[in-house]
Amino acid sequence: MHLWPFDGSCDYDHLIGTGWTPSPLNEFIFKIESRCNLNCDYCYVYNLGDESWRTAPRFMTPDIARMAARRIRAHAETHGLTSVGISFHGGEPLLRGVAPVRRLYDSISQELGDLPAEYSIQTNGTLITEEVAADLAAMGLRVGVSLDGDEEGNKHRLDLGGKSSYARTVRGVQLLAQHEGLLQGALAVIDITADPARTYRAIADCGFRSVDFLFPHGTWELLPPGKTATDRTPSAPAPYAEWLLAIYEEWADDPDRMRVRIFDDIIHLLLGGQHSFETLGVSPARLAVVEADGGLELVDHVGVTYEGAAETGANVLTHRVDDLLRHPGVTSRQLGRSALADSCSDCALVDTCGGGLITHRFDQVNGFKNPTVYCSDLYTLIEVIGRDLEARIGVATGVLAAQ
Repeated sequence: MHLWPFDGSCDYDHLIGTGWTPSPLNEFIFKIESRCNLNCDYCYVYNLGDESWRTAPRFMTPDIARMAARRIRAHAETHGLTSVGISFHGGEPLLRGVAPVRRLYDSISQELGDLPAEYSIQTNGTLITEEVAADLAAMGLRVGVSLDGDEEGNKHRLDLGGKSSYARTVRGVQLLAQHEGLLQGALAVIDITADPARTYRAIADCGFRSVDFLFPHGTWELLPPGKTATDRTPSAPAPYAEWLLAIYEEWADDPDRMRVRIFDDIIHLLLGGQHSFETLGVSPARLAVVEADGGLELVDHVGVTYEGAAETGANVLTHRVDDLLRHPGVTSRQLGRSALADSCSDCALVDTCGGGLITHRFDQVNGFKNPTVYCSDLYTLIEVIGRDLEARIGVATGVLAAQ
């Protein structure tokens, strides 16, 4: 692969020579299980072309977890980090029950020692029992659950036998909610054929504190539903923005609203904030993935772009976390505006949009240096929220000036 960022333009030594400085990594996803009990049709791990799970170990061992934690601690000490984030993912991380999670948690926390860490786990919720919920609470984990709305909205989230997972997930959420502070956010993949207001209310009614509405993963080679190959400009149709704005109208007027991450992040950035989730903004991305075999990889959803896209060749058994900072896939996500296509870097809303998620920019001509397939959606969403913000609080966001 010789497309951007692997064309030499993101060479670490060259960038250092220009005065650029890498940002240390502070968030680590541990892929502790490589199999799942569901078969969601939009899943980037199993159904969008990434075949790496087939040869991956089925689960992470405590020895791998300890070595990963040792590398993370050394990285934190080198760069003066005061805390890190550790998140357990899969597949389904509770596929073999909660005991393996406890063993990995103990291994990691012992190795990190006095380095503060915030632990979380992302689950589909179907395997939660009273005992599992109590054990997760005892560990102090923050639990996120994947839920796309009501039963109809969850039609993509089927088990291996083709049956709905909805009732089992809701039951799991109810058990988690019995423990104060245990249940955190919902991850919801947007289905533009589902009713947005009903989707929002269904998630809120479950007791979540927040929801992260995710665009379905897609590229210019693998277009997501509702998008076409000509949607490369801000003026193109924006079905995902329309769907989200139907929720925003209700959300913005609700004094008791839960957090909707994409709305909060857009508002934060429009008001002059710098840091956000890597879907938005131009701040350096600081996340890495630890695979079950110890592989240090890029953010895993990039694997939908082409075979091996997430691989770096680094492994906690043989490499430092600092070695990962030299990889073009990491440097490219820390370069801000200079990592974007010309049409993006010249856009008036670039500091808020940030070019969108890097995976969604890929094609076989320019690599990752394209507008996102959700360009028009992000532009429309930011524009409308910016105008509303200026009208509500009288603080200039720059959106009106950009018109």
